[in-house]
Amino acid sequence: MNLRFEEEMKRERRRDAFKELLWFLLIAAIVILFAWLIVRFALKKVNVIGSAMETTLYNGEDVIVNKISYAILSPGREAVIAFYPDLEEEEEAVLDDSAVLIRRVIGLPGEKIRITDGKIYINEEEWKEKYNFGEMVSAGIANSEITLGEDEYFVLSDNRNDMDDSRNEAFTKVKRENIIGKVILKFHPLSLIGGPQQEEQ
Repeated sequence: MNLRFEEEMKRERRRDAFKELLWFLLIAAIVILFAWLIVRFALKKVNVIGSAMETTLYNGEDVIVNKISYAILSPGREAVIAFYPDLEEEEEAVLDDSAVLIRRVIGLPGEKIRITDGKIYINEEEWKEKYNFGEMVSAGIANSEITLGEDEYFVLSDNRNDMDDSRNEAFTKVKRENIIGKVILKFHPLSLIGGPQQEEQ
């Protein structure tokens, strides 16, 4: 009698252990699938090209872009965004990651932007920036007031002497449809994207 009882208890424990193992494997599979979906569809690794974003980001640095940041909301002022340049239709077919640009949003849709004596004016009011980007020597085409369309953003390089941004007539404004997402993270050192790094003395 006792032997049968002990055998039954052992079988019960084995069944319980097997159920726990199945639950663990199921949960692990769900977590792995969820992580894969995030990496595959929500995040994108992009390589910084050029010196336009120094000293926030440097040429050759890898950053992570959140592709779903603007699925519902729109880019805010001073957000660092990744986007494709506005190309002709025949050029769009050859777009790849090497074409991705990264800049900081200054002007939002419908606003009027002007740069005078190195100062930024938005709808005729001077904009006080959160970070110190250094002196802006040239206003480029923003010397005259620029009115943004309902799907357009005015962006600047953090390296304000690098005019590969919306001050450049060839660069122009950034269209909403060309924005990939918000640049949220850099790897070296691992940190969130903020403003320019202070140069060591």
